[in-house]
Amino acid sequence: MTKPEQEEQPLYFGHRALLKERFMVDEGASMPDYELLELLLMMAIPRRDVKPLAKKLISEFGSLKNVLHAPAHQLLEKCNLSPNAIVLLRLFHTCMLRSAYLGFTVSEEPVISCWEQFEEYCWNDLAYKEIEEFHVYFFDESLHYKGDKLLSTGTINQAVVHPREVVRAAIENNAVYLVIAHNHPSGAIKPSDFDIAVTREIEALADVMNFELYDHLIVGKDGICSLRNEGIILPKKKRDEGGKLIDNDAGKKNKRKK
Repeated sequence: MTKPEQEEQPLYFGHRALLKERFMVDEGASMPDYELLELLLMMAIPRRDVKPLAKKLISEFGSLKNVLHAPAHQLLEKCNLSPNAIVLLRLFHTCMLRSAYLGFTVSEEPVISCWEQFEEYCWNDLAYKEIEEFHVYFFDESLHYKGDKLLSTGTINQAVVHPREVVRAAIENNAVYLVIAHNHPSGAIKPSDFDIAVTREIEALADVMNFELYDHLIVGKDGICSLRNEGIILPKKKRDEGGKLIDNDAGKKNKRKK
């Protein structure tokens, strides 16, 4: 009785092993983006050559960053990804968001000491949303994080927020300082006239209620604009003195690129 012939392994098995070896040499630093994406997809799609799919994803979305932050429905509609692959890519996004959140919420230092992590969280949370969202973050007198709240959602180009709702939320959370943030789905981070007007109104109401609007962040896919660093929001003591903004946020830039 003859033995059955041993089933040959698909050619991509060897390719997968080679990719893993190359990754371990320098943790992927020398690998192109599509090969890093291949490695991720391999975890969710075990019996298929995923190189064409990785290249298609980057072609459709424009970059590895855009793929990793793409909404689930777009991954399905544009590339017909399997549920396992969609979960894996969205899980990667969630882990980045969680890591940034822990970077500033568990710190014993004021948020200005871990501002980069705070901005990273806002960017991961808001940059790829398809409609505008308006969030408010609450801090105590030492600028320690106390919580946050989604105040409104809107359309692709505007989220309507009532300044009195911001003030009410601050009072309910015993906040001394506030940071507000919203996204521009268009990707642009330049503040609109409406953004500036709302900021001024919230700032004025905060002064009356004896707390302070610390910053307003505008989030886009390519970066973040800080209205404090733009000179649109002045520290309260400087407004009271009628002086100009003094840069006391060393290391922060007006528009931080991603």
